Amino acid sequence: MLFTQEKIRSLNAIEFGIYEYIQQNPEKVGKLKIRELASELHVSTATILRFCKKLGCSGYTEFKFKLKENSIFPKEVNSLNKVESLDDYLQLGIDEAENLEQKINDVVALMRYADKIIFIGEGSSGIMAKYGARYLTTLGKVAHYTDVPYVPIPVEDHSKSVVIGLSISGETITMIDRITGYKDLGAKVVTITNGKDNPFCKLADHALHYDIPQSEFIVVGPKKVAFRISTTSQVPVVYLIETLINRCVEEKRQGV
Repeated sequence: MLFTQEKIRSLNAIEFGIYEYIQQNPEKVGKLKIRELASELHVSTATILRFCKKLGCSGYTEFKFKLKENSIFPKEVNSLNKVESLDDYLQLGIDEAENLEQKINDVVALMRYADKIIFIGEGSSGIMAKYGARYLTTLGKVAHYTDVPYVPIPVEDHSKSVVIGLSISGETITMIDRITGYKDLGAKVVTITNGKDNPFCKLADHALHYDIPQSEFIVVGPKKVAFRISTTSQVPVVYLIETLINRCVEEKRQGV
C-alpha cells in the first residue's frame, strides 16, 4: 500500500501538508508534473522528492504510477453513517468477531470478581477512562480512573485489581510505564487499542482491539514545532467499554 499509517507518521509538517493535498486531489496530482505540483503547494521539487522517498518510491514518476495503481488513502471515519453496521465499523472478520466475543467474556469474568477496577488513559483516551469508571459506578460497581499519567501508583497489593488501559496507538510511553507498574503490583491488565501489534497489547493479560483508519491533523506551534493531534474516532472504544460493563453488571446481578 502506498499510504500506510506508519509512513504517514514519518512525515513532517510540510510533507503532511503535501499528503493532505494529494488525498483531496488524487486525480489532479496524477496529471501534474513535479514542478507544477511544487508550484501548487509552494514547496521545492526537492521536498516533493523527499516526500516520495518516504513513501517508498524512487522518485516522482514511480510515485504517480503507484498513486494511479493503488488509489488507496486512509479515510477518516467520523460517524456510523458511513458504514452499514457496527461490525463493519470495527472491521472484524467472522473469525475475529468470534475471537473478540470470547475475549470479552474472559474480561467480564475478571471484572465480576475484582475488588477494584481502574480505567486509565491519557488525552482523549483519558476522557474514555473517566467515562468507563463513571458508567460502571452508576450501574452499581465502584470503579476508579486515572487520566493523568504522572500521578504515582499507590504501592499496595493489586492482585485483586483489574486495570483497563485505553490507548489509540498503544505506544504512549507514559501509559506503557503505568501499565507495567500495575502489573508489577499484581494487577490483571486489560488493554483496548486500535490495532493489535503494539506494546500495550503485548503487556496485557487480555488485549481487546479494533481496527479503524487513524486520523490526525498537525498544529504548528511556536518556533515551528509540529504537534500531531489525533482525531481518530472513539466510537469503538465506547462500544467495547459499554459491552464489558453491561455484561459485568448483568452477570453480577444473576449471581446474587
